[in-house]
Amino acid sequence: MTFRSRLQGAYLFLILPLAIFFLVNSVLGETDQTTVRISKVKVKGTRAVSIKEIKGRIATEFPSLNPFAKKPEFDEEALKEDMIRIQRLYADHGYYDTEADYKLKYNREKNMVEITIEIKEGKPIILKDLNIDIQGELSKDIRKKILDSVPLKVNKTFSPIDYQATKGIISSILADNGYPKSDIEGQALVNRVEKWAKVSFKVNPGVLYRFGSVNVEGNEKVATNIIKREVTFKKGDIYSTRKINDTQARIFQLDLFGSVLINTNFDEEQKIANLNIKVKERKPGTVKIGVGFGSLDLARGQVFLTQRNLFGGGRRLEVTGKASFITQRLQTSVIQPYIIGKASELFWNLNFIRDTLPAFSDLMFLTTTGVRKRFGGVFNASGSFNVQLTRLSGVPGEISDFTVPRGNFFLTFFNSGIERNTTDNILNPTRGTIATFSLEPSFKALGSDVNYIKSTLGLSGYKKLFNVVFASRILVGVIEPFGVTGTFDIPIFKRFFAGGPTSVRGFPFQRLGPLDKSGDPIGGNSLLEGSFETRFPIYKDFGGVVFFDYGNVYSKAFDYKLSELKYSPGVGLRYNTLIGPIRADVGYALNPEPGIRRIQFWFGIGQAF
Repeated sequence: MTFRSRLQGAYLFLILPLAIFFLVNSVLGETDQTTVRISKVKVKGTRAVSIKEIKGRIATEFPSLNPFAKKPEFDEEALKEDMIRIQRLYADHGYYDTEADYKLKYNREKNMVEITIEIKEGKPIILKDLNIDIQGELSKDIRKKILDSVPLKVNKTFSPIDYQATKGIISSILADNGYPKSDIEGQALVNRVEKWAKVSFKVNPGVLYRFGSVNVEGNEKVATNIIKREVTFKKGDIYSTRKINDTQARIFQLDLFGSVLINTNFDEEQKIANLNIKVKERKPGTVKIGVGFGSLDLARGQVFLTQRNLFGGGRRLEVTGKASFITQRLQTSVIQPYIIGKASELFWNLNFIRDTLPAFSDLMFLTTTGVRKRFGGVFNASGSFNVQLTRLSGVPGEISDFTVPRGNFFLTFFNSGIERNTTDNILNPTRGTIATFSLEPSFKALGSDVNYIKSTLGLSGYKKLFNVVFASRILVGVIEPFGVTGTFDIPIFKRFFAGGPTSVRGFPFQRLGPLDKSGDPIGGNSLLEGSFETRFPIYKDFGGVVFFDYGNVYSKAFDYKLSELKYSPGVGLRYNTLIGPIRADVGYALNPEPGIRRIQFWFGIGQAF
């Protein structure tokens, strides 16, 4: 063996163990760096602070209840800092001696960990004395409102959060009542050993201001008086930030401007507030195109044209075209704002409508002239006079006691309604209530083919608890014919129908209620239906629904028979989008009539109610 061969063998002898060492170390290193994920997080000992608040404050992520969701990664350094964050959170609520610690429980593979956060809250700081010294000559009503609005209460837990919020609350109340330049000094004395706190506020309202002049700039085509008439105060009125905000909202609701800014200039000598309203006009004409899909009408499309400030005066021209497999509509509207004061409008609509429904088909001409008004912040009222010409086809045949009216109908009728809406979201409400009432009389004396009074009353309510929304609704309707018009003379397109995606979801569209001999729906003169629904999150933008619907339609007016109610439980899936939730529901009819399939599937956009 040559010297070179021996040298190569020696190198191999030295390098091979090193290579094996680095290879094993690399493998072990990869094992040591295996990601550990959180299987569960438990919080023990918390009473004064909700787990939701803790989740929002700490960096450690709680795993989702969805079994298919990926578990969050575990970072022990972040968890250690979370213990400090929890202590600070409790201090914000008046618990200065809170202790927070954690325990870890790994699985056998060391890749999953269960975290238990243990909290010892300790004793809270109790507010023993609260003194609010309000200087100046404020009215008794303003003083009482300030004292009633302060969140701090004697003999209750002292919260630094409430202490800081108190200054803002007092300042806001004063600014709404003519004192925009108040000075509020606060002092809090906290004894952490004896667990008490004493708080004092010195409130100097400052000088009373009143509204002065209002200047408008930025408008080119919209007349200044159209903007100024939306102002909610007069010159000389006591200054109020709330009225300024209301004015800004009203101007923006005219739909004439892309932006509305209001700046306040205070005149220190005269003690008046001069306002400068700066607007940016929108394009006078816009075109919007939309498409959609639903289990009833399948594909649908819409074209919406708007011409703003038509011939001046702030009026609008709107042309809407809608088309689907069950309905086609062309509507032209002219809207004149400020017809009976602020937040009101006069409207005139011209409609051409074609419907192809399970109960009937029609071709309709309808013109409407009416007034709408918003008031009280939550109320909407409307009234209109309508002229309708309808040509019917595809009307169901005879049944045992009457023949369904068919042919052409000429109707004149009034329509009035009022709504009270306190919900937090139009597309997907989680809190509040909606109450609606409508009244529609028609008289032969005004040229109508029939005499009747039609009315509906609806109530809906929404309550959110721990990210779960509980919703319910009830709708009652009645049509009362009078004079020479009999019970069964009401045109089918005016009668009530039930069943479908926004009604009793275990029944086909319009097929809940009276049917003819062929099983086709004929509608009725009385309606009673309602729903109970529980909406809950699943994962990110996905949510679930469990519902129970009930209802029926009855042939005669006021002929409500609770023993004949139909029931439909079901479940649904929701996916939240900017235009509202995409909805998929499946309903099951507990007690259908013969020939009605028990299971119904529905797809659409928006909640069922």
